[in-house]
Amino acid sequence: MYKVLIADDEPLILKNLTQIIDWPALNCTVAGTAQNGHEAVEILEKERFDLVLTDISMPGMTGIELLKQIQMIPYKPITLLISGYDDFEYAREGLKNNAFDYILKPIDYDELQECIERAIAELNQQKLNEHEYEKFFIYEWITTEKTDLEVPNKYQPYIALAVKSYEKSVEVVVQQIHENLYVYRMSDEEIIIVLTDFDDSIKECAADIAQQIINKASQKCVVSIGEHVNCLYDLKKSVTHARELLKFDAFTKSAIITDELIKQEYKPKQSAADLMDDAISYIKNHFEQDLGIEQVSEQVGLSVSYFSHLFKQRTGVTFLEYLTNVRVDYACLLLENLELKTYEIALKVGYTDQRYFSQVFKKKMKKTPSEYRKMVK
Repeated sequence: MYKVLIADDEPLILKNLTQIIDWPALNCTVAGTAQNGHEAVEILEKERFDLVLTDISMPGMTGIELLKQIQMIPYKPITLLISGYDDFEYAREGLKNNAFDYILKPIDYDELQECIERAIAELNQQKLNEHEYEKFFIYEWITTEKTDLEVPNKYQPYIALAVKSYEKSVEVVVQQIHENLYVYRMSDEEIIIVLTDFDDSIKECAADIAQQIINKASQKCVVSIGEHVNCLYDLKKSVTHARELLKFDAFTKSAIITDELIKQEYKPKQSAADLMDDAISYIKNHFEQDLGIEQVSEQVGLSVSYFSHLFKQRTGVTFLEYLTNVRVDYACLLLENLELKTYEIALKVGYTDQRYFSQVFKKKMKKTPSEYRKMVK
């Protein structure tokens, strides 16, 4: 609902403006009242309002002076002036200072209602324009972190969802759930959704929207929920987090992926470090066999995707790079100490193809097996 501030030094008019107009029917709520311009400025500096009704003639600060102060506020509300006949020239001056319109006293409340409706139509258009402008800014920011657009760093809750779905109409499904979401198709299978400006807990709203997407999508889809951030310029953290969580789709049955879910599902009896130590030990004891990542990940009880992620985190290299290093290091020992032929060494370290073994060895050691043996001799 749009927030309205009413400023008038006459208590009766202030009461009438608050009660006679059916504000809820206009999607508005009177969120503040002031009896002079100074009070109004103090309220506007603390809180964002969408619409201000102010008398022109007030003690201490006139409505025109208040209007000039409003032009210095970052979020400028639409302002309607209430003017006595004698203040008509002031009303015209108000229009020059960006007042939306003015109403003459005695107030015709039907005329005032029509004026307020026009102001609300203007607010609706502003909201739409602001939404589209911010939507474009967010897209540039989360894809490049560079933008020429001027958007203030809004300090309010933001959270990103990543959706994995090949359904072409899933964006329509999302917009049907809530019109104020920012929706971006990043690829054939990935959509990013940004939530902000929700009255309830944004994390609860994100979970609810994720569930609605799962329920309404006609094809199978997966939704991940990123971390909650509190300002616009931190939003990319939430997007990156949601995308990282989406990668866990390969080894979870849940359609909604959160940090809490991953911590709960992947809390093995052994720590990740222990499991990787077991994997490394297994590789060192079986490298001469036809060894693959599927066999080792099954040995430690993890999916290939999760094992691959943990293994690189533990060793700094991929599984294949690590296995190759172990095999070549052992081949070096054999070349240094035994008079075996190259094909025999290849077989002993897990390669059935001598040529391929020689290529792998040379790539790592910068020498062929024969050249290496001559060097160490």
